Amino acid sequence: MIGLKKVLKTLYIYFAASMWIGSWGVLAADQVSTSIDYLLGEKKSEVSSVLLPGYVMREKNGIKFIIKKDTAEKLGVVTTDMECDSIKFWENINYDVDLETLVFTIDFNNHDYQEYNIRDLYLTIEPKSRGGNWLISSKGYEYHNFSKIRIPSTEESIKINLPLFRAENFSNKKAYPLEVKLLAKSLNSSSSVTCKEEYVDTVPIEKFRDFENIQPVFAEGIFPVYDIANLKVQPSEEEIYIEKFIDYQILRKSGLNLPSNEAALALLQKDLEFSPDVNGDYKWTYDSLHSKKIRNRKTVIGLYGDVLKSDLEAIKNTLHVLHIVAPTLDISYSSETKNVTLPIHITNCKNNLGKHIGCGSGGFAGVYKWEDYIWVDASLRGEYRTHVLIHELGHALGLSHNLCWESAMTYEFSSPQVPYFSHIDLMQLNILYHPDLVTETTYNPTSRTIYRSQVIEILELSEERISYYEDNIKEACYQKPGSYDYLIELQGKKK
Repeated sequence: MIGLKKVLKTLYIYFAASMWIGSWGVLAADQVSTSIDYLLGEKKSEVSSVLLPGYVMREKNGIKFIIKKDTAEKLGVVTTDMECDSIKFWENINYDVDLETLVFTIDFNNHDYQEYNIRDLYLTIEPKSRGGNWLISSKGYEYHNFSKIRIPSTEESIKINLPLFRAENFSNKKAYPLEVKLLAKSLNSSSSVTCKEEYVDTVPIEKFRDFENIQPVFAEGIFPVYDIANLKVQPSEEEIYIEKFIDYQILRKSGLNLPSNEAALALLQKDLEFSPDVNGDYKWTYDSLHSKKIRNRKTVIGLYGDVLKSDLEAIKNTLHVLHIVAPTLDISYSSETKNVTLPIHITNCKNNLGKHIGCGSGGFAGVYKWEDYIWVDASLRGEYRTHVLIHELGHALGLSHNLCWESAMTYEFSSPQVPYFSHIDLMQLNILYHPDLVTETTYNPTSRTIYRSQVIEILELSEERISYYEDNIKEACYQKPGSYDYLIELQGKKK
């Protein structure tokens, strides 16, 4: 038996080594192993004989070292108690992808992966390109080629049709190869730690001719006929269509009497910048009005991915209000990708997708990309989900962030997550798409430019009041003219 002094000395050594390791984590694995060798001298066999509670053993390049269990799990470190990279398991199962049929097959040969400390086994698919160029050229359609499919342990042989997509439109002519892998999660981990990643195959771009063409989600009876960009009218339906189209024109003209507002112009010239201080994380900053992206071409929305009926209804209600408050904005919805100019992709931010677009590490739930598409996290629910959807659409229409309490564009995190365009949002959109401010541009036919002096002169606004709101921008947030109240109700919300 080991003497008491020796036990205490050994525990002290382990404790000192573990504390040092905890401060470095896995970022200095080689230095960690060197330090343990130094502390323990030639007695390496004792490293695995005693472990303090809450610590686990990590092995790298044949060398073992100690690390806190919760730290290992948070950092995704594979430890020796996981054992899910067993050669006995991985060398005795068969798997491949048939590139002709795009079917993945796995045969376990009487090996239950859970007996090898594998809690979950997944098939993963990821687009590959040098430099991540697909982020720009595909307008987000490649997001739908990120897949993670759980493989059950209860079946001996399994076949999975690879869910691979492309979009037949001008923005996605270039395809990218797709890398197929097996991903194992450890059974001996309270969190989701990847302890084995096995390459299977790469689907070449030549196979994209066999892929399923992805189309927007569409449901009958939600959008009025004048909001459907690819509507096909049968001869028997022409009379109804004409009647609805007249209603649409009346709807657009009803917004011509909405008053313009000095507070809205002041807000249009503001944005936020991240600046940690005692008052909060964000502060107001100047944003040039003529740098706004004011859409000057037909805008057609399409929703893709894990779309809910509530998403479609939110877009329908928003389009209804935009026809009134922004009469020069030509915007509609399509059920065909070939017509879509502003795709909205609703997918989960998990695994490699999060790594590519930054949603996991960046902490955001949605984003508008200047390549003119929107991404929203599909795991969101309720009013917060709608808030994120409308917030990103606001960016696509030219709105910036603010710190207003009741705004879809707010970054005031203690405020309610407004799931619609509020008074102050609608007043800004009214200026951006006011019919009296329409200007022709030759250098960029897809967008327009307006200027502060032009807005003041044409809309007959008060220079004095605008200057006041510019200097007291928070007061601009509280302007709620009654003439805009009904637009809130049209979005399905109470005033």
